[in-house]
Amino acid sequence: MMKLSNAMLTTDMRNLGIVAAAFFATATLSGVAQAAPNILLIIGDDMGVETLASYGLGENPPKTVTLDEMARQGMRFTNFWTQPLCSPTRAAIITGRYGFRTGIGRALVGQTEFLPENPEIPDWASPAPSGSRGMGGGIFARLGHIPGFVLPRHGLLSDEYTLPMAFNANPDLGYATAAIGKWHLADTSNGWIEHPNRVGFDHFSGLMMGAPAHFFSWNKIINGEVSGEIGYAPVDKTDDAIDWIAEQGDEPWFLWFAFNLAHVPMHLPPEDNWQSDHSNLDSKEISASDREGYFDAMMEAMDTQIGRLLGSMDADVRDNTYVIFLGDNGTETSNVREPFRDGRAKSTIYEGGVNTPLIITGPGIEPGTVPDALVNASDLFVTIMEMAGIDAQATVPEEVTHDSISFMPVLADADTPSPRDWLYADVFLGGFAGVEAADYAMRNERYKLLRFDGEEEFYDLQNDPYEYENLLSGDLTTAERIEYETLRDQITELRAEAKWPFGRKGLNTRIVTDDQ
Repeated sequence: MMKLSNAMLTTDMRNLGIVAAAFFATATLSGVAQAAPNILLIIGDDMGVETLASYGLGENPPKTVTLDEMARQGMRFTNFWTQPLCSPTRAAIITGRYGFRTGIGRALVGQTEFLPENPEIPDWASPAPSGSRGMGGGIFARLGHIPGFVLPRHGLLSDEYTLPMAFNANPDLGYATAAIGKWHLADTSNGWIEHPNRVGFDHFSGLMMGAPAHFFSWNKIINGEVSGEIGYAPVDKTDDAIDWIAEQGDEPWFLWFAFNLAHVPMHLPPEDNWQSDHSNLDSKEISASDREGYFDAMMEAMDTQIGRLLGSMDADVRDNTYVIFLGDNGTETSNVREPFRDGRAKSTIYEGGVNTPLIITGPGIEPGTVPDALVNASDLFVTIMEMAGIDAQATVPEEVTHDSISFMPVLADADTPSPRDWLYADVFLGGFAGVEAADYAMRNERYKLLRFDGEEEFYDLQNDPYEYENLLSGDLTTAERIEYETLRDQITELRAEAKWPFGRKGLNTRIVTDDQ
């Protein structure tokens, strides 16, 4: 059986276009990064690669002028994998660890009973449509409502070592840190509304769970304090981010900035967020037949707010800022478009669930480059450290096993060979008792092996990038069999570490009853 290396294991919208172009025109891409660059990590919600025009997939994608300009002026990755759902991807980024190590294999269930009621919804606001908050298909639809089935209910465990802790461990670098927007890693056992600060962020402002109950009326958390807010939540988040960055002056900073767009509940954003004419959509009665239109408007709203944020920075700040944009998982099933297949989207380990945008601009990054490198969401853990000048090997405690591999060499030269030989993703019901029953996938440069619902599938992503032909349904060529057996050996060895128990017990759970 092939051995895995240590590195593998441990390691009028026209105006907005002008604003976006002006931001990138002032950026310094000289090939030499300045000292202590700022780092802005922007996370989009429920959007695969088919949702951005810069990826050239499908027809009539939403208009996203800021992200399109980022792709022109930065580096766009086509072989980037996240986890299939919100919380697991966030856990992978902040710890550099695969889901089977953290126990975060699914989206955290809501704990809104521990927050006050939302303020009254304004008369002018778009309502939250009933039935729009479903998670789609995948493992949860198959198992999540079986009477008597245990749904683990826990956030990121308190003993995990996190990215902001690494910044705190290097005070000589002088970084301020903040998380603004969607969190989705907390529960009452790990600090709940204080969790973002407990894991090391100097400042937190945002929402705790996967989506607001309403985009125009929500509970906002600021450093452990709750307040009821009305208005459009994405605008409020962006205002907070603009203010926080301005407060840092000339000091370096790292900002985790996470949207809830284009996650449900579906709604019509305020008109000044549009980049297209959506006047045909009803803001009060959200029709499922117009779902694509509402989704596009929500994507446009996110892009508009990103443009506001980038355009707010002084030129010298922009010159010295890495801007990292990614989607947290694939598009929700009812919103996914061609070329991905129906049902093979968010919550699944198919490409429609894990292949999401990753676009990076900043010091030393050559504009308009598209590397072939394989990059996992977990790799942002050490890559962001390296951007900041943090020695990850000296900083991360020796007893912490992580799966993060820096791709900074690729950012310096897009033709650099991929630091990784393979990518891995999984999805399971959460908690360590569920990891052995996971759906999981591994791919190398060309081939992908996965297990879905207990059955193996094998694809040639070079000739079949959207997984229409399972090669195991026919006879494999000699070359294909070698690739299949190599991936099978690699994934078998990695999955051998995903055995329960891990010495982590006593996790909070709830039981699904017949009437749930």
